[in-house]
Amino acid sequence: MRRLAHALAAAVLAALPLAAGCEEGAGAGAPKPAADPIPVEVERAAISSIDERLKLSGDVMPWQVQPLSFKVGGRIARLYVEEGDLVEKNQLVAVLDTVDYRLVRDLAETQVAGLRPNVDRAEKLLLKDAVSTAQMDELRSRLKAAEIQRAQASTQLSYSWLRAPAAGVVIKRLMSEGDLTDPAHPVAAIAELKRAKVILPVTQGDLPFFRIGETVAIREPGAKRHFDGRIFSVGYAADEKTRTFPVTLEVDNQDLLLRVGMIVEAEIVATTHRGIFVPLDALHRDLDGHPGLFVAVGEPPRALEKQVDLGVIVGERVRIAAGLDVGDAVIVRGMVQGGEPVAVAEAPGEAAAPDGGPRR
Repeated sequence: MRRLAHALAAAVLAALPLAAGCEEGAGAGAPKPAADPIPVEVERAAISSIDERLKLSGDVMPWQVQPLSFKVGGRIARLYVEEGDLVEKNQLVAVLDTVDYRLVRDLAETQVAGLRPNVDRAEKLLLKDAVSTAQMDELRSRLKAAEIQRAQASTQLSYSWLRAPAAGVVIKRLMSEGDLTDPAHPVAAIAELKRAKVILPVTQGDLPFFRIGETVAIREPGAKRHFDGRIFSVGYAADEKTRTFPVTLEVDNQDLLLRVGMIVEAEIVATTHRGIFVPLDALHRDLDGHPGLFVAVGEPPRALEKQVDLGVIVGERVRIAAGLDVGDAVIVRGMVQGGEPVAVAEAPGEAAAPDGGPRR
């Protein structure tokens, strides 16, 4: 019995490799399931024109700042403006205490009033040879001097009223009512802001892009407001520290949206490039470091790798110098390998404008 059991066990062990071999043979003959297509987004290669733009930051400044000073000295009786007020041309800004100036004028008027009758009488007596010509000349001279003094006194009195020489914004109030002032100490300062200026620091290499009279796009960072600036002047002397040249832009600011000290960004077209452009994200490099990309070809579509030569990079796009044809479906989104099936969808809003379309 014991020998019979050992014989049966040996037969079972001998049969196991044969059974396993049969199972492996059966598995090798079964067909592999088809791989699911990988979803990708493509962009059709096309000739386009893209502007390379130069961006610079600059400060908003008033077109000009005018200090407001009285032409005569005295104590400020009334001050009619505050910082931030809008003033029009010839608007009254401040008034001095006019008591002393009125007294001087009244005295000059009294002298003229007293001398005029004497001159009139002397002229009548001169006709009768009752006074000499020398006496007549002296009286006329005294009257003329009194009239000049009266005119000076009236002018001095008129200088007691301070008016704005131009429209603008009060950016600084330097004195208060009751303060003593004179022509050397301004009462306030107004800035012309309806016409503002932006100073751009431009490097020597970028100077050829700035030509007087051309328009420059300006925007306020973080806001949707855009402005147009006109190149007013290009400086000839570089800043000693930064070695940049000042370029002044004239900006129409009728709504006073730009304020003194704001930082704005100016953008100018430096050059325009034409060719086939693709997103930088569509590129990869092989083990040798050569750039390439995938295109969708065939029906059903599969991924095909193409090696390309690169040109200029403009923003987030790069020009393909060689290796890509117009009309190729460039895969711009989706992780694929060469030969893998793909499910193609057009990338929304990614394609560059074809030649003849709007430029970026």
